Amino acid sequence: MTELFQTILLRVTLAGAASAIALRLVGGGALREIVKMAAALLLLLALLQPLGSLRGLSWKEWMDASQTDVNAIEQRNAQTAMSTIAATIARTVEQRAGQEGFDCSVRVTMANDADGVLQIDRVTIYYNAVDTARLTELQTIVTEECGIPAERQELIAR
Repeated sequence: MTELFQTILLRVTLAGAASAIALRLVGGGALREIVKMAAALLLLLALLQPLGSLRGLSWKEWMDASQTDVNAIEQRNAQTAMSTIAATIARTVEQRAGQEGFDCSVRVTMANDADGVLQIDRVTIYYNAVDTARLTELQTIVTEECGIPAERQELIAR
C-alpha cells in the first residue's frame, strides 16, 4: 500500500512540475486555457493510473466470499439454537422428573434430520441407583410428557 502511495505521489509531483513549467512558458490568451486543461488532465491521469493497476476481487469472488461468510454465520446460529434448545429440554426433563421424586441429571443432543429439521437425537438420563426400580415410570414421564420416544432415551446409573 505504501508503494502505491509513493507511486501516486511521485507521478502527481512530476505532472505538477511539468504543468507549472508549461504554464510559465505559454504566457496568456487562449493557449493558456488549453494548457491549463491539459495540465488538469495530466494530473488526473497521474493520480488515477496507478489506482487502475490495482487488482481487486471480481464480483464473483466478492459474492463467493460473502456466501462463505453467510454460511458460517448460519452454521453458528444453528449450533447456538441447538445448544439452547437442548439445554432447555434437559432442564425441563430434570424438573419434571424431580417433581416425581427422581434424582437425575439429563443431557440432550440435537441433530438435523434428512430434511434439515432440528430434532432431538438422544436424551441421556443419569439416574440415582435408588431409582432403579422406577425406571419405567421415568421413561413414561419422558416419553408422554416431553414427547421423546423411548428409542431416543438412554438411561445410565451413576
